[in-house]
Amino acid sequence: MDIRNVAQRAAQSTNVDRKGDRAQRAEAKLKDVLIPSVARDQAQISPKGRAKAATLEGLVARARDDGDRDAVVAAALQKLQSGELDGQAVLEATAQRVIAADFLSE
Repeated sequence: MDIRNVAQRAAQSTNVDRKGDRAQRAEAKLKDVLIPSVARDQAQISPKGRAKAATLEGLVARARDDGDRDAVVAAALQKLQSGELDGQAVLEATAQRVIAADFLSE
C-alpha cells in the first residue's frame, strides 16, 4: 500500500478544508454544544397571595395591639369556665366574625 498521498486524497474526497485554523473549526463546533447548568429554584407569589398575606398581617397586628392582654385573656377564661361560650348563638356569631374578617381561604 502506498501511503505517500493519503492526506491529499482524503482532503479531495471529503471536501474538508484541512488548511484552515484548527481552533476556528473547533470553535464553530462548540457553538452547538449544550453546557449543563444547575437549575435555580424560583418562587413567585401571586397578587391574590400577597393580599391574603397582608390580611393575615393585619389580623396579627390587631391581636398584638389589644392593649392589656392579661385582662383580655382573663375575661375570655372566665367566659369559657362559666359556660357562656357553649351556646349555638355564640358559635354562629363567631363564625360570622371569621367570615367577615376574610380569614378563610378560597
